[in-house]
Amino acid sequence: MNYSRRSSKKWIIGVVIVALLAIIIAVPLCSSYYSTKTYTVTVTDKDVKNYNNSSKFLVFTKLENGETKTFNIQDSFFKWRWNSSDVYADIEIGKTYEIEVIGWRIPFLSEYENIMTFSTTK
Repeated sequence: MNYSRRSSKKWIIGVVIVALLAIIIAVPLCSSYYSTKTYTVTVTDKDVKNYNNSSKFLVFTKLENGETKTFNIQDSFFKWRWNSSDVYADIEIGKTYEIEVIGWRIPFLSEYENIMTFSTTK
């Protein structure tokens, strides 16, 4: 086998490995935008964490079963939402809401489920 054939095979193997890695990373990221869950929560607190030039809008809640859970409100290109600060301002501490979220909680990455919609419960 000459040099160009070995080089060509290595290049193809490299492309396949990069493609597989891209798929392994992209599928969970994209699928998180389509994993919708609904919770009934009472808001116990809110906070804004500022990092460099961005802000993270956190909402601290208590579920119906007493479990505490933290959510994030962020813009979403894939869901075409650009008003996260307005949504954050509309949520009030002490009120109970039914919220629809996307994504997953990934503690070591400080990722939270993202509140997409909310409505007041009775």
